[in-house]
Amino acid sequence: MIGAFQSFSSRSSVASVPFVKRFGDHRRNQKRVWVLFQTPYFKLTPKERLLDRMRKVWEVVKIVLVLAIVGGGAFWGLNHVLHPAPATTTTTTSKKTTKKTKKTTAKKPTVAHKKSIKLVAVGDSLTEGVGDEAEGGYVGQIKQMLTSKQKLTVSTTNAGKSGDRSDQILARINQSKALQAKIAAADVLTVTVGGNDLLQTLEGSITSNNTTKNDATVTRAQNTYAQKLTKLFDKLKSLNANASIFVFSIYNPIYVNFPNVTAITQYVDQWNHQTETTLASYPHAYFMDINTAMSHGQYKTAAQIKQLEKSSTNTDLTKITNSKALGTALTAESKDNDLISNSDNFHPNKRGYHVFTTKLYNTMLAHDAWLIKK
Repeated sequence: MIGAFQSFSSRSSVASVPFVKRFGDHRRNQKRVWVLFQTPYFKLTPKERLLDRMRKVWEVVKIVLVLAIVGGGAFWGLNHVLHPAPATTTTTTSKKTTKKTKKTTAKKPTVAHKKSIKLVAVGDSLTEGVGDEAEGGYVGQIKQMLTSKQKLTVSTTNAGKSGDRSDQILARINQSKALQAKIAAADVLTVTVGGNDLLQTLEGSITSNNTTKNDATVTRAQNTYAQKLTKLFDKLKSLNANASIFVFSIYNPIYVNFPNVTAITQYVDQWNHQTETTLASYPHAYFMDINTAMSHGQYKTAAQIKQLEKSSTNTDLTKITNSKALGTALTAESKDNDLISNSDNFHPNKRGYHVFTTKLYNTMLAHDAWLIKK
């Protein structure tokens, strides 16, 4: 019992201290403590009972604190394993004193545009506007388009003449001082050329369906055409080196009726390639290809073209190389191209000239040196 008491008293020294002080000297204190533990609870005095209760409460509190600390640590560790905190980086920013500098942005120079322009059109019947006498073909239409869309005052000179070849266009320019003066003062020059040169070759030289012979004939004529074309463009540039020149391609006006006469299509392509190649050596000179749009008319898709070829007869080339034979053949076929005038089945109608005008307008805007005020 004494050993048990000593063990207990060492663990409960905090609770026993007040008790010892109460009873005075150490010997008496030991005796009373022993009596306290040996005495049944109901025989203790009220103060002794209070001390005993306080001791028991303190023991319970210690146990609860230990359990709370252990439980809290276990919970934190488990939560840290299951839900690790994202890595955070601490960045330190240092305040830098910077001098405010005024940013100077270079303003783009404003390009001044002309408010009025002069356009001179030279060429053949396609410039004259045959087939659209009401508006004067593309020359009349481009004036209206530039006026309405670009708010320009447009002065036009139409120097087109039906039937003229490249050499004849040049001859008229050389013979007219008035036309030369207009060309010299122009901002824009437009040209339609080549159709009558090719037509002259087909009518006068194609007398058989010998492909090799016909190809050689057209090639010789093409070389002659190239020389005439160079002289024409040289003249225009000598009169006005600053004007922009816009040149239209030719087209195959009888394609819809004779899609299987591939020689005509081949020669038209060959002629256009020569015009484009010759023009490429001149500055501010632009070729405008309206061949496919005008030749095919309303037949735009591959399926439509295939059906057109299937429904057409295989007419040989010699039957359509003069005006009389062409008229007879066209009457027999009686197919309409929506862009070609029904009056002659050759020149554009109003819709056809609108194709010319739209192409010219878009090309002019893409190459607008003519619009910039010098």
